[in-house]
Amino acid sequence: ETFIAEAAHHIRTPLATLRTQAEVALRSSDDEPTRLRLRAMIRAVDDSARSASQLLDHAAVVYRTDQRTEETLDLVALARNIADAFAPAAEMQDVSIALDLPDRPVLLVADRLLLESALRNLVDNAVKYSRPETQIDISVRSEPGQVVVEVADRGRGLNGAALKDLSARFTRGANVVDVVGSGLGLTIVHDVARAQNGRFDLTEREGGGACAVLSLPLA
Repeated sequence: ETFIAEAAHHIRTPLATLRTQAEVALRSSDDEPTRLRLRAMIRAVDDSARSASQLLDHAAVVYRTDQRTEETLDLVALARNIADAFAPAAEMQDVSIALDLPDRPVLLVADRLLLESALRNLVDNAVKYSRPETQIDISVRSEPGQVVVEVADRGRGLNGAALKDLSARFTRGANVVDVVGSGLGLTIVHDVARAQNGRFDLTEREGGGACAVLSLPLA
């Protein structure tokens, strides 16, 4: 875990510096061919940063799968915190996030790092692929013997792809190749569900978009 944290710092910091310098150069350049090259550089840096971040995130999930530190967690609080963290990114894309949460805590025993990683990737995907002026719906509910988190968007949908294909490492849908991504987000969610003896489902949403459902046992 220490190595992963240090690797993340040493990879992300120079990439962030490079991106800042490219943005400064872009703002100060009037030459259109140069500006095009700088925009391509910024996109490549964003792609590299996301890939590195999710590779490290996946490494942490793989490690914690066999080294879980389980504790009693409030799924309502976790969902609210994740939604708040992604609110600025959603606002930049003119996308809103709506929460449908119980008034009281929904408790389960799980590894905090694994569960936060799964929720973060679900909401990140929803924000990334949502169309402007649409809404992401995040809900938490209790069912007999389990708790369920649902993240539904009005984005591009699955384009006929099956979850078993989309959750394979480095695999992405044919309809999202123009959006920066690493192909590891759904892999992480799938691995977390399996590590926690839960289930992950991803389906087309009626009316367009995708609906991701993470179901976890109460005990």
